[in-house]
Amino acid sequence: MRYIYLGKRLKCSVFLPPLIFLFCVSAGLQRSFSAFAAVILHEAGHITAGLILKRKISYATLSALGADIEYTGAASYKADIITALCGPVFSLISGFLLCGVFYEFAVISVIYGLMNLIPVPCFDGGRALRGALYSSSDITVSERICDAVSVFCLIIMYLFSVFLLFYTSFNASLLFLCAYVFFDSYIKMK
Repeated sequence: MRYIYLGKRLKCSVFLPPLIFLFCVSAGLQRSFSAFAAVILHEAGHITAGLILKRKISYATLSALGADIEYTGAASYKADIITALCGPVFSLISGFLLCGVFYEFAVISVIYGLMNLIPVPCFDGGRALRGALYSSSDITVSERICDAVSVFCLIIMYLFSVFLLFYTSFNASLLFLCAYVFFDSYIKMK
């Protein structure tokens, strides 16, 4: 995958600018702003957890589904789990707290937080599952369990997206999201 380097510690997927443009055109500016604000708050949760746990960021990669934040040095599995889960927790809390004021933002934030709890490698749920299994069992067994859970979840997501494709009069957005998640998860599983 190719990246645009925006500095020593920040890089951006080349697919991100065209995807942002397409999203703004298809969803409108207000919904796009709500979605971007939800993603930024989610990533702020990860960064806040990293700062509290005294972890230093080596670099961040901006992609279509948010940011992939890499920290310097080794950390405990507990720190990895906390850092991974703080993003969805921030999303869920901000969504519930702002539900009465910014309803569209709240819905997007809650959905984004719940989606990130799915245990596939490119989501926070996958990182938390991996950390929990690594801390309690052999790495080889943990890898096999993580891969099996990820494949099972990806199959469920794919079947659900195909169902919604026909149920919503051929709205293929979830199918495209599942294809992206599958591709990104496949790369991270290798």
